[in-house]
Amino acid sequence: MSIFAPRSIVAALFLAGLISTSQAQEPLKPTGILQAGFIVTAGVFNSELFAPYDVLEHSRYRDSDNYIACWVISQTGEELRTAEGIIVKPHHSFESAPRLDIVILPSGENSMEGDLANEAFITWIRKAIDDADWVMSLCDGAFPLAATGHLDGRVATTFPGDRERFAAAFPKIDVRFDLRFVVDGKFITSVGGAPSYEPAFWLVEHLYGVEHAQRTGQGLVVDWDADSIEHLVVDANK
Repeated sequence: MSIFAPRSIVAALFLAGLISTSQAQEPLKPTGILQAGFIVTAGVFNSELFAPYDVLEHSRYRDSDNYIACWVISQTGEELRTAEGIIVKPHHSFESAPRLDIVILPSGENSMEGDLANEAFITWIRKAIDDADWVMSLCDGAFPLAATGHLDGRVATTFPGDRERFAAAFPKIDVRFDLRFVVDGKFITSVGGAPSYEPAFWLVEHLYGVEHAQRTGQGLVVDWDADSIEHLVVDANK
């Protein structure tokens, strides 16, 4: 389910059920290589890192000139262990990271506590978010995103079991309890876990079109259909 604010005739037609989601949105079709950074800390959860990474990285198979280049970025760039025990060697530290078009904040064991207390971490992601065109959080990655202040006055969601805590910690955010992911401006927040593929597929479809996203879905053996997923688009970035 996709819901659009009636800010245009197209959106109003969609709300009236006269056109579909795919008709309501023309893909942006950016040219060139977009830089996507997955900002991780020790204890990052596998699903929130690897699922959206797969989807975005596979964009290079659709068009070798126009795609999303993915980087894993941590504060120091040193090896870290995921919550499930996989050793990850980031591509970049905060110091060496490129300017990012897309910032992705996967959930981790420290997303609701230690990461929020890490002033250098929050300061760096705040700046990266300022410069980015798109920002995506998976599961409790919404907590450090919210700590930057960028979600104030916006609609968002997070891991189902942590929504009440999220709403209490960040009362300026309109927290939704019934959706898999929410798009509000350039911010995409999601429930995480196995559905972590979904917000990444939505972004690929929004950028490059339905056929592009569905071909990636075929490669990953995922039947991608945004209309079958409970989500909310308050307003797309562009």
